[in-house]
Amino acid sequence: MEPLIYYPTFEPPSDIWLKFSLLYFENFKPIVPNSRQNLLSENFRLIEEETDLITLYSPDYQVGHRASLQSIAEAEKILSNVVDRSPLFGQTNVLQNWNNPDKWNFLVFREKFSDSWVYFCEQNNLGRVTRDGILMSEELAFLFMTYLAKEIAFQESAAIITDNNRFDNFTNYARTTTPTIERRTRFAKGLFNFLVPKNLNEIPVENLINFRNQNRRLLRAFNTELDNVQAKISEGYSKKDFINSYNNIYSEYSKEILTQGLGLAAIPFAAYILIHNPNAGSPEYIKEILGSMGIILGGGYALNKGLKDNQTRRYCKKYLTNLERLK
Repeated sequence: MEPLIYYPTFEPPSDIWLKFSLLYFENFKPIVPNSRQNLLSENFRLIEEETDLITLYSPDYQVGHRASLQSIAEAEKILSNVVDRSPLFGQTNVLQNWNNPDKWNFLVFREKFSDSWVYFCEQNNLGRVTRDGILMSEELAFLFMTYLAKEIAFQESAAIITDNNRFDNFTNYARTTTPTIERRTRFAKGLFNFLVPKNLNEIPVENLINFRNQNRRLLRAFNTELDNVQAKISEGYSKKDFINSYNNIYSEYSKEILTQGLGLAAIPFAAYILIHNPNAGSPEYIKEILGSMGIILGGGYALNKGLKDNQTRRYCKKYLTNLERLK
């Protein structure tokens, strides 16, 4: 899975998205200036310190300046055509919130923007400058954070993810999120709801941290397998289909051997049992067993790839099994 930039807030407003992330994401980067890390919650800091899930990203001036220019350009389009563009935020006149001081309840920290954004907001009565940044409406703050996330994602060769679905229409318009990642994430959530015996809300964060750290290699394999079925997911591939596809994965060793021109009858029974045994060990071990029995296989590259792919599927199957035991 490619790197992910998380926005619009420092951290998810509820623990449920964060708990899901521990079971699914390789890593994500929330936008947190170095001088504001003291504002992170205890649970968030615990996860950041004890796992490899979170990498804090502190924006530099140039990123903030580019995001400011992009945000000004987009906001000017809205100001010039409020009627047509307000529905992007689910409203008939979004400017009513933008210009209403009672709605200025979202703080964008000063480390994230340049003076250009300050002047624009002040000239158009869109916010109030404070010691820490600018207070503005949630809609305008989301617009700015969208373009800041896009600038960072471009610089980091990353994708963008958010748990805020209130402004999906705007993120689709701005081409912010990646449809394949969104679809894949929904699929993974469905899998976890199907497999995990307990509601994630009820599982302590500490338990999930331990689970992630103990299953890190398996989690990577799980994501690799989701990559492999990405096209199928878009065609209606179900959670049950995914789970069932790992029920008989060990027979695929046999398929690889057959591609080398050997009939199964030529394989000693003991070796055949080892190939199909889930506890037989690594692909390297199986290759060694076959070699010790005098079986010389051609097409080494194809066989190695097949054994490696099969190992990934075995790890994925193990991860699915462990999810079913998670409490």
